[in-house]
Amino acid sequence: MTEKELIAKIQELRQLKPRQDWVVLTKKQILGEEKPQFSFIGFLKELQRGEKFAFQHKPAFAFITTLLVLIGVFGFAQNSVPGDFLFSLKKLAEQGQTIFISEKEQSKYNLEAVNKCLDDLTKIAQANQSQKLASAITEYQQTVSKAVESLTRTDPKKDSQNLKELVAEVKKIEEKTNIIKSLGIEGIGENQEWDNALAQIVEREIKDLEETTLTEEQQEALIEIQNDYEAGNYSQALEKILLLTNN
Repeated sequence: MTEKELIAKIQELRQLKPRQDWVVLTKKQILGEEKPQFSFIGFLKELQRGEKFAFQHKPAFAFITTLLVLIGVFGFAQNSVPGDFLFSLKKLAEQGQTIFISEKEQSKYNLEAVNKCLDDLTKIAQANQSQKLASAITEYQQTVSKAVESLTRTDPKKDSQNLKELVAEVKKIEEKTNIIKSLGIEGIGENQEWDNALAQIVEREIKDLEETTLTEEQQEALIEIQNDYEAGNYSQALEKILLLTNN
């Protein structure tokens, strides 16, 4: 090969350009593999590709599908009652909520739970689902026990709002209990521990009022409260205490 031919070959080689994919690959090998950045818009565009997207992203797609199914199941579980297959999931969700309940709000939360149990019992009775009654009554009794435990630690006079909420929940419990009794369900509302817990609160409030300077009208109201207490009408006594302390 002559010198002239060699120069011509070199000029031809200088005109050659590498393929783009080879350039990118070589760059990654030299600089290190670059991790792709996640883009939500890109994810949505990929999602629109349907089956191809699902095939290429099996783990992520499986996780999303499972998550959506679980959300749906928990949604259905919220409407379940004792004796239903999904009721255990509902209880699991409720137990998870207790982590975020402060000690100050514990009594209110437990009283609300009693009211929910009474709602479940009403649904069961109205739907004539007698096979679920035993489970519902057991759930009610267990929930009342928890409410009693928290009530014994309650001191409403430290917080007037706490007393107001307590009275409201107790009143609803009494009203719902009467409705359930009218539907022919027995074993509801007759709980000595519950009565003792309410009596303890009323007694404590009465002693506090007796040590307070009261007007003649307030003294008459206190006498009515004492009469309700002696008659075992603790719910009525609490309502009158609330009225008296707010005047």
